[in-house]
Amino acid sequence: MNEQTKKADPPPRMGPRPLALHLGLATTSIARHLAGLPMAKEGSLPWPPELLTGGAEALGPLSQAGSGAEYLENLGRQGSSLVQEMIDGIRQYHRHPYQRVTPDHPVLWQSGTTKLLDCHPSADDAAPTVLLVPSLVNRAYILDLMPGRSLVAHLAEQGVRPLLLDWDAPGEQERDYTLADYILRRICPALDVAREMFPASDLHLAGYCMGGTLALAAAEQRQEKLKSFIALASPWDFHADLDEHAKTLLGQTDLWSNVLNGFGELPVDLLQTLFTSLDPNLGLRKFSMFSKMDMTSERATEFVALEDWLNDGIPLVRNVAAECFRSWYGDNAPKQGQWKIDGQVVSPAEVTLPALIAVPKTDKIVPRPSALGLAEMLPNATVVTPPSGHIGMITSRQAKAGLWQDLSHWILSC
Repeated sequence: MNEQTKKADPPPRMGPRPLALHLGLATTSIARHLAGLPMAKEGSLPWPPELLTGGAEALGPLSQAGSGAEYLENLGRQGSSLVQEMIDGIRQYHRHPYQRVTPDHPVLWQSGTTKLLDCHPSADDAAPTVLLVPSLVNRAYILDLMPGRSLVAHLAEQGVRPLLLDWDAPGEQERDYTLADYILRRICPALDVAREMFPASDLHLAGYCMGGTLALAAAEQRQEKLKSFIALASPWDFHADLDEHAKTLLGQTDLWSNVLNGFGELPVDLLQTLFTSLDPNLGLRKFSMFSKMDMTSERATEFVALEDWLNDGIPLVRNVAAECFRSWYGDNAPKQGQWKIDGQVVSPAEVTLPALIAVPKTDKIVPRPSALGLAEMLPNATVVTPPSGHIGMITSRQAKAGLWQDLSHWILSC
């Protein structure tokens, strides 16, 4: 791997984004559930296990005994203490000295703000090559987070040449892009460059999350140049396991049209709000946990590295966001065989390449049935189940023995 260079001092951390939402959700959730705790003790109101790990037991002896005004006063103090733990954790996160060191990967090709990075330039010319396509709404460096937590570094160590498609934030050239533009003007040309530059190498195409959905369309366009197709927790059936509240929210076409017309894009904080709605108490849980960590430990540094990435999002350009709301989540067009790129229906059945589909054991961002919907439509698919979640399968301590091993073994033996 190339020597790494340090970025200029970053602006002060402001996350978790949007901060006011996370604090408001924590305060409201604690108040609501503490108010119901007396009934929970009597068995007339079930305690929601998602509030805190350990459920009611996490509130200590207050959940087991007491009554009257003194009891309610103690409950109030306990609730305040829980929120304070979260605030302490956020403050410690803001002050943590960790700063990501950006690997100096050579740029093989660039169009607009999109770059194709060679993450193993010293690889043998005949080494298998994999082009990794991340989601459009998060930074590409989740696949190269930090030493010891880098999927691309692992692949390089195994003798694979990883090429990373780094979208960066959209610029003027991408302002009016559609999904078809990202596929035909970015992913397909990047594949062409990779095929031309490494003619002796087997070329694999892998997409993560939304990147896998886009990559499937590109694989159909460039199938003759590829050895295999790989999708990592990529949605296909957009109505699978989507509750009615989410369907209603995502189906508000007038609302989203007004937002997109007003901002000209789907802003990062609004995207983060949608992700937060999947697990409203996550901020309370994880920052309370972080407040108790040794800030000099490797575990704390890993927490900060991942949190920095989570808060370093990318806005979604207007046409792409509108298409996602209308076509993907509204009409479920991919699953229904109605999603078209340049007038052609995107059909997994036409992608006859060997395909590896990674579907994490637990995934709140892309439900398992959604990702499995793609595997069911591909004629030559192998499904693996990493023992973690959507992000954990990429960066957790279990990733090396899970997805990383599955992916490197697939590429080297395909």
